[in-house]
Amino acid sequence: MRRIVKLVSFMLLATSISSNTFAIEKELSEKASVLRGRVMDNEQQVLPGASIMVESLKKGIISDIDGNYTLTGLKPGTYTVKVSYVGYNPIELKITVPKGKTLEKDIVMNEGVELQEVKVNGVFTGQRKALSVQKNAMGVKNVVSADQVGKFPDSNIGDALKRISGINVQYDQGEARFGQVRGTSADLTSVTVNGNRLPSAEGDTRNVQLDLIPADMVQTIEVSKVVTSDMDGDAIGGAINLVTKNTPYNRVFNVTAGTGYNWISEKAQLNLGATWGERLFNDKLGIMLAASYQYAPGGSDNVEFEYETNDDGEVELKEAQARQYYVTRERQSYSAALDYKFNENHKISFKGIYNRRNDWENRYRVSYKKLNSKASKQSVVLQTKAGSSDNRNARLERQQTMDFTLDGEHMLGNLMMDWAGSYSRATEDRPNERYAAISYKGEDYGSSFADVFDEFPYSTKSLPNIKDAGWKIDELTNSNQSIVENEYKFRMNFELPLSQGEFGNSLKFGGKFVSKDKERETNFFEYNGDIIADWNNNLTSQIRSGFMPGKQYPTGTSFIDKGYLGKIDFSKYEGKEVLEEEAGNYKAKENILAGYLRFDQKLGDKFDLTLGLRIEDTHLKTSGSIYQMDENEEESLTPTGDHKNSYTDLLPSILLKYKLNDNGNIRASYTKTLSRPKYSALIANKSFNLADEEATIGDPNTKPTTSNNFDLSIDYYFKSVGLVSAGVFYKDVKSVNVEALGYMTGSQLGLGNYADTKFQVTQNMNAYDARIFGAEFAYQRDFGFITPALKCVGFYGNYTYTHSSTNNYNPILGIADGDDVKMAGSPEHTANASLFYEKSGLNVRLSYNTASAFIDQMNTGSRELDRYYDSVNYLDLNASYTWGSKYKTTIYAEAGNLLNQPLRYYQGHKDRTMQAEYYGVRVNAGVKINF
Repeated sequence: MRRIVKLVSFMLLATSISSNTFAIEKELSEKASVLRGRVMDNEQQVLPGASIMVESLKKGIISDIDGNYTLTGLKPGTYTVKVSYVGYNPIELKITVPKGKTLEKDIVMNEGVELQEVKVNGVFTGQRKALSVQKNAMGVKNVVSADQVGKFPDSNIGDALKRISGINVQYDQGEARFGQVRGTSADLTSVTVNGNRLPSAEGDTRNVQLDLIPADMVQTIEVSKVVTSDMDGDAIGGAINLVTKNTPYNRVFNVTAGTGYNWISEKAQLNLGATWGERLFNDKLGIMLAASYQYAPGGSDNVEFEYETNDDGEVELKEAQARQYYVTRERQSYSAALDYKFNENHKISFKGIYNRRNDWENRYRVSYKKLNSKASKQSVVLQTKAGSSDNRNARLERQQTMDFTLDGEHMLGNLMMDWAGSYSRATEDRPNERYAAISYKGEDYGSSFADVFDEFPYSTKSLPNIKDAGWKIDELTNSNQSIVENEYKFRMNFELPLSQGEFGNSLKFGGKFVSKDKERETNFFEYNGDIIADWNNNLTSQIRSGFMPGKQYPTGTSFIDKGYLGKIDFSKYEGKEVLEEEAGNYKAKENILAGYLRFDQKLGDKFDLTLGLRIEDTHLKTSGSIYQMDENEEESLTPTGDHKNSYTDLLPSILLKYKLNDNGNIRASYTKTLSRPKYSALIANKSFNLADEEATIGDPNTKPTTSNNFDLSIDYYFKSVGLVSAGVFYKDVKSVNVEALGYMTGSQLGLGNYADTKFQVTQNMNAYDARIFGAEFAYQRDFGFITPALKCVGFYGNYTYTHSSTNNYNPILGIADGDDVKMAGSPEHTANASLFYEKSGLNVRLSYNTASAFIDQMNTGSRELDRYYDSVNYLDLNASYTWGSKYKTTIYAEAGNLLNQPLRYYQGHKDRTMQAEYYGVRVNAGVKINF
């Protein structure tokens, strides 16, 4: 109740301030003058990260992501203002500021002489915008502009992120889904849109699915590896901010149309996009609308294996699978941005984005089960995953995210104030997901497997003829799943310059309230196999010819047809509710109240210091279920009731920046950040399957992970657009939360009647503390410094080394201090390299991305069964040609994943494959027109 009172009081204060801004402004304006405006190039494209300096006062500011700048606390008079930007000649302007007024002055810059020798904008335009923001940032920041994203064959934001130093991505169906920053797992990195953290459309993670958002819907990607106190504190790895397209300075209209081809689905793809923006009513109202549509039939060839240890500690193959996936992915995205300027001191704006991704998936799976048991217990199972006929006979997974923000900016004399209220929502719906399977039992397949401890084990024994009477119906199920997360946010910030000159300083302070609720609901039923009694008259041949893991797998296998399953109306039949599948349902509510102080101090011409303190108070309430299946397979589901937890974190920060000269900086910083456990780990759910001797455990008292972070970096920016940089970082991480798989006895689980029974247990836990040391290097430049003839050729590359160690292990893990256990989700090496050619409108780029293997899941029973995400190597090639001035037209062609890199996991040893999934090469081509 007290938190609600605080919030209401805070909002009333904001309303009161906003409603009286004009009156306050009149009083304060008599004491101060303000200079503000936008920095742009001669084509009226905004220039973020420009330096605007009043030389006589030693007072300056950096233009924001939209090119806006504001200089406060000026006395009336005429000033010399120096403006500099990477790749442009610095300019000096004489500007007269009137008494007690706000003067709007837009600044137009011209390209440097060296750049004018190359008569294209292309890569140089994109790089200089990004590099200017990086150069002038207080902390370590990497930026990718929309211009740069367009130079790579990246369909979604995740694919674009892998080009940034220190970032690795994890894949799903051949597209990047989650991002990892600086050797930390994806759970330790926050993803925001326009500064707002998005909720997740999945039930077991807080991470935003990056493959939901098309790359062409974003204006800029900002990766802050060092956060300041005015940013959310849940960013141990870093903070990825996606800036959507903002209102333009002048009219904008462009369209994109393209197509592609996938060799697994053997179908064409479609890519469409459009953007329109304008300023109206004497430039008071700005509008920007954008839309993107992608339709991509695809699929994958997959094999999976499961190993376990026997009583003697020896590793045995337990199960093997061959899977054929067909996935059609439809991605839609729409965004809108509006702003209205009441006058030069007051502006309100609105930004909204809506993303929807439909995945229609069919999967055909051959499973060889209990291979390390005697023949009477072994079986082979042929399973079909499908959906209802109104969902194309395929499992539909519909994920949606949206974020809508209304904010205001006000100049109250020298005091700058901004506020924002927002609503975000993420959902996942999986209606009528159905499975049907037939099985053949009693045959010995375990002894027929070859290459068991090599990368691709396979059975040398053929499957029984599908007409054999031994095939029996094994499974028929239908389920509906819904996940919903809502977030409500309100923030207010104030910034006040305190003094000017070589030792000028300013104070920024504010607060934020976030309220989240999340619910997962699954309804799962199994049905009598008599419904599909004539299954053997409704078969389809799957596991395609050319199956990429190898021809040794059973291609041309017969499965129950998806159309046959899609026509079933399960409402006509009585099913049995499967409580075990519903045991993961939960409700969670989380409120976070945060406040901060940030003090910026100039220490002469060379040094800048930022001191900050952020306080985040978290309150959590969760509820779930306790599930138990006895030896007779009788089920029960009991509510856990509400569980509450709360904690407060103090997050200090110190950032120091030393200006070597106009082209280089040294940065040093200390920050403290945190990462809250994923919701599914915080539910008091307990699931005990006594028949299968399996258990799953959650813990509402799981602690947040915290980290003390230290950074030191140096960078130098070439006048001809480019940079070289190097940095080291160290993270002291406490209470790392990981998912572990292992074994516990019934007595350890509190099951007195099964005290000596060994259960396979899946649980999230505060597993250990960790230390991460890393070094990162980046270089990008054209080769014009060698000879002017090579100015059209350039190189972009970065490399990050990460070393992690762990200690203070949770006793359940059975690990002793001194064991060499790496932090989960921490690749030792990541690197990107790109060689480009650009001249006379022709752009050709060859890009390479690599990351080393890392531990992904720990096994409490044996290090031999730890799960690793294997190393990756991606090679992409794309080319485009641009011409025209009034109607700028670009044709492009792209080829991705030229090395046919699979998604691969292994257990314990690199040759012990757990999963290998191949997607093949992707090709796209199309046209873009700017009107």
